[in-house]
Amino acid sequence: MNTLSGFKADDSRPPYGADLKHNLAYLIVRAYASELIFPRVQKPPVLLVERIGAFPSSGDIHRHVKDGPALLACIKQRYAADALDINECDGLNLVFADWRFSLRLSDQGCVVCLAVKSRGDSSLMQRKTAELLEQINAEEASK
Repeated sequence: MNTLSGFKADDSRPPYGADLKHNLAYLIVRAYASELIFPRVQKPPVLLVERIGAFPSSGDIHRHVKDGPALLACIKQRYAADALDINECDGLNLVFADWRFSLRLSDQGCVVCLAVKSRGDSSLMQRKTAELLEQINAEEASK
């Protein structure tokens, strides 16, 4: 029996205090366990920037109008045929394959609020925003 290391000769375990830190399997298990216990969380600004890039938005654009309900009806008539979803609970919300918009009225009905969003395509969002603002301006000019 070999007792120089403090272990029996048939004991296949490394001696206590062996260099486990350099053992690749130990490092992989340790890294995996620490990721489960202490997951890396991105800083909120990074997540916000990613979300803005994924769904560009025009923000809320306010316009004074003479007849809000008539404007909503006109916009609905123009865009509803191509919409995948129409929701009129809070103004007019239309969803399309790559973009969507909401057009809400103020309590008095003399101010509309337009918000346009797209799926990762800021140029599409800008084009559709300009298109809708043209429609709003044209409808107001005809009154």
